[in-house]
Formats: sequence, C-alpha cells, structure tokens
Amino acid sequence: MDDEGFDSGGEALSRPPLRIDDSTTPESLEVELQERLEALLASHNGLEPTLEGWRDLALALALRHEPAFQIETPVDRDSMGGRPARWTGFTVRSAVKAELRKGAKSQRAAAKVVAEMFGLSLSRVQNIMSDPPSPPDVLRRRKYELVVEMAGAIAAKKVSRE
Repeated sequence: MDDEGFDSGGEALSRPPLRIDDSTTPESLEVELQERLEALLASHNGLEPTLEGWRDLALALALRHEPAFQIETPVDRDSMGGRPARWTGFTVRSAVKAELRKGAKSQRAAAKVVAEMFGLSLSRVQNIMSDPPSPPDVLRRRKYELVVEMAGAIAAKKVSRE
C-alpha cells in the first residue's frame, strides 16, 4: 500500500513475462508469483485468497478468455456492421495525444511512437486517429455480462465440492 492507502498491485500485473531458463527453480519464482497472484485477485473486485475467492477468479477468467464461455448479446447482433467498438481506439488516441503533449513534432511522429508501443502498424494508428470516436460496445454489453456472471457464480457453487 502507498501513503494514501491505495494498493499499487496494478504494477505487478503490468510487469513483463517471467524470464525462465535452465537454472530457474520454483523457489526462485515464488515471491514474484505470489505478488502477481495477489494483484490478480485484487484486480477482480478485491477477491480474497479463499476457496470462494479462487473460484470467483477462475469463473471471471473463464468468462473473459475461454471460447466456451463467450456470450452473444443483442448488442452484438444489432451491430451496425464492421468490427465492434473496443477500448483500443480510445487508448490509442489518448496515447497519441500524450505523445504530442510530451513534445512530439507532429501527429505522425507521435503515431509512430504509439504504433511501436501497442504493436500496431503506423497506418492502423493513423486510421484510428482519423476515424471519429464511437462509444465502446463493452459499455452496452455490461448488463448482459452481469447476468452471465451471476449465473456463473450460482453454477460454480453448485459444482464445487467444498
């Protein structure tokens, strides 16, 4: 915790991948993995490392990453065509503006830096900057995701062998 009482665990989740080689032992990774696991639990509404907390984390990660747990909502079906809006456009625009504030000589120069930062092509970043921003569909999907999260929690409790 920092001086203001806020947990800085988000830093642990932004660290680079673990570097493993032939001399790596489980003991040498223990502290780093503990910090990352604590941050991961905290990032999901402050889950505690209890059986219920681990179950809730597994469910949250399954809903987010496992194809069998993906949902299709009316928002997805009523799409205006094209790819659904995501946070990428917002974050790229924000990063380009930040680079300009830092002193980039032009929008193209800022876009070049941001393209490398996000692993995107320069033309993709320039396209994002030229398209008008649209609200992310994630905001419109959230009420449906909450229904699935509640159903998943009920199902997970019934499946648990506690």
